[in-house]
Amino acid sequence: MKIAIIGTGWGARVQVPAFRSAGLKIVGIAAQNYEKTQREAANLEVEAVENWRDLLSSDADLISIVTPPGTHCEMSVAALQAGKHVLCEKPTALNQLEAQTMLEAAQAHPEQLSLIDHELRFLPIFQMARALINDNAIGQIRHVNSSVIFSSRADPQRPWNWWSDKEQAGGAWGAIGSHQIDMLRWLCGDFSSIRASLHTFVGERPLDDQLLPVTSDDFATAQVRLVNGGFASVMISGVAALNENDRMIIHGEHGAIKIEGARLWHAERDGEWQERTPAHTVAIPSEISGNFPVGTVYLGHALKAYSRGQHDALAQAATFADGLLTQTLLDAAHRSDENDGGWISI
Repeated sequence: MKIAIIGTGWGARVQVPAFRSAGLKIVGIAAQNYEKTQREAANLEVEAVENWRDLLSSDADLISIVTPPGTHCEMSVAALQAGKHVLCEKPTALNQLEAQTMLEAAQAHPEQLSLIDHELRFLPIFQMARALINDNAIGQIRHVNSSVIFSSRADPQRPWNWWSDKEQAGGAWGAIGSHQIDMLRWLCGDFSSIRASLHTFVGERPLDDQLLPVTSDDFATAQVRLVNGGFASVMISGVAALNENDRMIIHGEHGAIKIEGARLWHAERDGEWQERTPAHTVAIPSEISGNFPVGTVYLGHALKAYSRGQHDALAQAATFADGLLTQTLLDAAHRSDENDGGWISI
């Protein structure tokens, strides 16, 4: 499978080496700043393309869209119409309406892949957790606590970019909350309602010798009701004093699962935690570390297997249908925040 990438951030830094390690070929890369694209492309030994639309007429089989959310709808629809498979970064789009447009485009081209880049689904620790839940190892899920705590946006001198702009779908809730929402749905089932509080601690950031207001959140907390009757709590902070391991604890009627960092534990009710971290099933390059980059390696192997005819290799992937559901929940959380944190039915 040949892949072209739009974006010189995560796409260049992580996807290129991760996909190459899985045996995929990168045939081109494009981004808004052509000079930067040329520099990145030279370092990666890949062709730089000035206009992303030119990638649609290349020999790429799949277009990976690793750009700000406001561009996802236009690019995804254009790539699908050009006959390409699509892997789109999260959050799916600016809003539910755009996500619906993307899904309709995918449904019009059912022979093509239309995936959202929730690469954590492919990590062995999360696949093991899902298997334990499906095998009734913890029974009916009662409550879940999920947290992502990091410090990278605590520095008020960090420059303003689209992440700081709510109108561009910036903020911790969209960028990180989309992963948490997807993982909770994938592991624990659908949501019936959500309530949330979104907050901005760093209210302005510098850009070109001026300070611009930050309109997006750098802290978010949400509670959800699961369709099966359970509850989940989510906390995201990008302005913590220090980094913590990402953590998720799922309590059921007769057991619990804990995922912290890259490790997994299981405990029976009133028992001790027993580590159940599975071994890696593919080679992980020494320069790649962290759940998201390692998950990208596994995603690359799944894409490679799919291209060889093993279509079930992508059975666990998040589709544009999943992307619409996640976007619906992200939007509902914003409505809840605007209404003093009241419950919003899904």
